[in-house]
Amino acid sequence: RHLRMGGQGSKPSSPRAGSPKAAPPPREPVASDAVPLAPPTPDTSPALEPEPAAPEARAVRAVIDPRWAKVSDRFAEISDRLDAIERRLPAPAGPGAPIPAGAPETSRRDDTCDAARRILADLVDSRGAPPGCARFYRVPANYYDEPLEFRRRCVGGATVDHMCKTIVMENTRCVNDDCADAFNSRWYLVVVQYTAKLNQQKLEKFLHQLNNVDGRKCGKKNFNMRLAKEEDSERLTGYVKGAVCPFGCAERRMPVILSDEIVALEPQTFWLGAGEIDLKVGMSAADFVERAEPHVTDITY
Repeated sequence: RHLRMGGQGSKPSSPRAGSPKAAPPPREPVASDAVPLAPPTPDTSPALEPEPAAPEARAVRAVIDPRWAKVSDRFAEISDRLDAIERRLPAPAGPGAPIPAGAPETSRRDDTCDAARRILADLVDSRGAPPGCARFYRVPANYYDEPLEFRRRCVGGATVDHMCKTIVMENTRCVNDDCADAFNSRWYLVVVQYTAKLNQQKLEKFLHQLNNVDGRKCGKKNFNMRLAKEEDSERLTGYVKGAVCPFGCAERRMPVILSDEIVALEPQTFWLGAGEIDLKVGMSAADFVERAEPHVTDITY
C-alpha cells in the first residue's frame, strides 16, 4: 500500500498523456546562434509598364513626362534641318566620290582627284613629263571581283596583257636598311603583268649580278626577296594595298624594276594602280622608262 500510494521513498510518477509539459528555463544566447531574419518587406512600388511600341512610344512618353515631348520635338527639328543642308551640298570629290558600280562602261575619266594630282605632280613637275603623258580612270566598285577581261574593258586596255600591277619587294638579307643604294636597296618597286608570275629566283639572280659589276662584290647569300609587309609597303609608298603606283611615293629613292615583257607590249600603253583602289592610270612604256628610270629585265615566267 505504501508503494501504491506513492509515499516516502517512491519514484515520481510519469506525467499522464496529454498533460502539458513544463517549459524549460531560458538560457543565455551564445555567439554561434543564427541571427533571425526579418520578414521580407512587401514591394509597394508601382509595376513598370512595358515599353510602348512605335509609333505610339513618343506620345506615351510625353504623357508620362512632358519634358520628353519638348526634347523629342527639338531633336526632330534639328534632324530635318541637317537633312535639308545635306541635300543642298554638292557631291563630294576625290577619294570620297561615289564609285560607279556595274558594267565597265560606268568607268569615267578622273584626272583631277587628289591621287591623280599627286602622281602628275611627280611626273610633270619633278620628272619633266608632258602633262598629257598619263590618263586616269575611276573604275567600278566591283573591279577586283571581276576577271581580267572585265578590268581591261573598264580602262579600254588593248589586251589583258596590258593590265599590270606594282608591288613592293624586300630583300630580307640586304646589308642596307634603306633605299639609298639603287643597286642594293632593301626595298624595290616591281612592276609586272597580271597575266605573268613574278619569279623570285630570276629577281634574286638579277640583283646579284647587278651588285657584282664595276668592282662591286656581294654574295648570293645576301639576297632573299620576299613580298614586303603591308605596313612597310604603305609607309614607303604612301599608298594602300592594291593602289601602289611607282610615282608620287613617300620614299622617292626606292628603285623600280620593270618586267621586260611590258616594254615589248604593242600598243605600248599599259595600265596599273594610281594611288586609290578604284583609280587606274595608263601610260606608254616608253614614257614610263624615261621618267621612272627602272631596271628592265626578265623577272617573270
